[in-house]
Amino acid sequence: MKKILLTILLLSTPVFAFEDYMVISNQPVKSTSVQNPEILDSAVLFTIDNQKKDIILTPKKAGKTKVIVDLYNYTKKFDVKVSENKTTLDLPEGFNAFLMDSPPKAYDIPKPPIYMEAK
Repeated sequence: MKKILLTILLLSTPVFAFEDYMVISNQPVKSTSVQNPEILDSAVLFTIDNQKKDIILTPKKAGKTKVIVDLYNYTKKFDVKVSENKTTLDLPEGFNAFLMDSPPKAYDIPKPPIYMEAK
């Protein structure tokens, strides 16, 4: 009886799939911090050339927060709103973002041309 009750309880809890984003800066990033770390997690990504221009944003729960990005020359802040079905970023100039969890776009590979032999 306890197993059935536990199974029903687990199946009835809401599960949300939050959207992870990669934010790319025009300048190298020194560090990042989040105003409310219970809502969002941020990490600077080290690439092969070690330029540290990429930031990964991972939402934890719904809410609003600010991300503070320390560049080597100055500091930039931007708002992030996380909801159950969408994450909204208000990026300043010099930053771009793309969704990490999106599936690739499908495309058709063109067929090779058919050549007719001359008789």
